[in-house]
Amino acid sequence: MKQKKAPKEKLDKNNTFYTYTLYYRYRWKLPMIGLQLILFASSFLFAQRYLHISKESIIHSFGLIPVLWLIQGASFSTFCFTSSLSPRWHIDALLSPWGGWRTSSFLSISNYQQAECMFFVVGIASGLFAAAWWGLITGFFMLSFHLILSIPRIITIFRVQKWKKSPQHYIIKHERLGIGLFSTSG
Repeated sequence: MKQKKAPKEKLDKNNTFYTYTLYYRYRWKLPMIGLQLILFASSFLFAQRYLHISKESIIHSFGLIPVLWLIQGASFSTFCFTSSLSPRWHIDALLSPWGGWRTSSFLSISNYQQAECMFFVVGIASGLFAAAWWGLITGFFMLSFHLILSIPRIITIFRVQKWKKSPQHYIIKHERLGIGLFSTSG
């Protein structure tokens, strides 16, 4: 069978097409995950030695990680709602530093930094809230978990800062296990 070609439509002068070229991809690799595990172990040792926390309390503190993850997801969904973006989540990205919370849209560098700063501030506030209402031990673990898990986010906020004032326009796209920095042309 012979297929018919669709007629080419004439384009309006005001239409603009952008092409996105991957400039840099940020991935959180195994050595950095090892660094986070060392920081987790040192926070447990600190809690056990100086705060006199039992091993059972340390094991129970792992239950705070899903709570912190849900609080961060709520803050990211709030940012997406106020910015008219559509949030996406995938279970396979749960192990990524971004926890699977991402948007399907391209973000400007300043919007990306605002989202990550909101993420960071909400996590700090929830840790302080937990310390005030549920005790020093719970607050310590919430804050230490949040700070250790936020290291990749903080590093990428500072790494993309140098491209913010570049004459070439860059945008950020969340990927499954990291983010991509794209340049636009067209």
